[in-house]
Amino acid sequence: RDVRRVTGDPGYTPTEPQELCNRLLVTCYMASENSSEETKARAKKLSQQIGSYHLHIAIDTAVKAVLGIFSLTTGQFPKFTARGGSARENLAMQNVQARLRMVLAYTFAQLMLWVRARPGGLLVLGSANVDEALRGYMTKYDCSSADINPIGGISKADLKQFLSLARTRFSLSALDSILSAPPTAELEPLVEGKLAQTDEQDMGMSYNELAVYGRLRKPGCCGPYSMFMSLVHTWGKERDLTPQEVANKVKLFFRYYSINRHKMTTLTPSYHAEVYSPDDNRFDHRPFLYNTRWTWQFGAIDQAVDGMQEMEVVKDGKEGMEVGKKGMQDTENMK
Repeated sequence: RDVRRVTGDPGYTPTEPQELCNRLLVTCYMASENSSEETKARAKKLSQQIGSYHLHIAIDTAVKAVLGIFSLTTGQFPKFTARGGSARENLAMQNVQARLRMVLAYTFAQLMLWVRARPGGLLVLGSANVDEALRGYMTKYDCSSADINPIGGISKADLKQFLSLARTRFSLSALDSILSAPPTAELEPLVEGKLAQTDEQDMGMSYNELAVYGRLRKPGCCGPYSMFMSLVHTWGKERDLTPQEVANKVKLFFRYYSINRHKMTTLTPSYHAEVYSPDDNRFDHRPFLYNTRWTWQFGAIDQAVDGMQEMEVVKDGKEGMEVGKKGMQDTENMK
C-alpha cells in the first residue's frame, strides 16, 4: 500500500528490487570539463546494479553562461590557479560548478516524473558527510543542499564501513572501485586527463584525522586545549608525532572549524545515526560564530608544548649524565 501511494500508481506491484528502485530513484552524474572518465564510469556501473533511472548531465554550458554574465558585467573573466588565476578566482570557479549542480538537481527533481509521464515530484537527496561539515569543506548552497541527507550524520570512516557491508550483503561490485578511489571534488582542471585535486590535499588533513577530531569534539566535549592534551599522548605513541606537530594539527582543525561553523546553520536535515553530528539547527546547539584566533586556547597549547619540550631537554640531559657516570665507572673498573 505504501509503495503504491509513493509511486502514485494504485495498481502497481514491484517485481524485483531494481525495478522498484527505477521507479523511486533518479540518479544524476553532473559532469563538467573537470570530471574524470573513471568517476563517470563508477556512477554508471553503480546505477546499473541498483536499478536507478540514471542520467548523465553536462553542466559546462551553464557554467559558461554564469561566467559570461559576470564577464559581461565586470569586464573580467576569472581563471583557475592552474591557468594563471589567483586563489580567490580559483575558489569562485569551483563554487560556480558546485552551486549550479544544486540548481540543476532541484530542476530535475521537479520535472523528471513529468518527463516520464508519472504523477508527483521527487525529493533531492544530499551527499555531504559529517567530516566535510566539521572542516567546512563544502560550498554554501551547493550540491550539499538538498531536502534530506541520508549520510549527513555519518563520518567518512563509518560511511566506508557501511559501504563495505552493503557491497557484501547486496553483491554490489561497483562499490569496490568507489571504496578504493581517492575522494575528490573534481572541480579543478584535470592534468593530462588525470585528477590533480583530492579532498585530503585540499583540506590539509585526512578523513581519519577528522573522524578523531569529531568524536573528541562531540561526545568528548573537547575544545582546542583539551583536544591537544588528549592527542599529544595518543598520537605521540601511535604516530610518533612531536607535541609541536600535534599542536599544529589541532590548531589547523579548529581554525577551519570556526571559520566555517556558519555553514552548519544551513545544513540539510539528516538522519542522525551517531552522536557526533555538527548540525547546528537540530542536533548540535553550539555557537556558530567563534573568535577564529582562539587566543586563550591556542596560548595554553603553546605553553603546554614549551613545557613538554623543556621536560624532554631535561630528560635528555639526565640520560646523558647517567651515560657519562656509567662510562666513568667502567673506566675505573678497568683500572
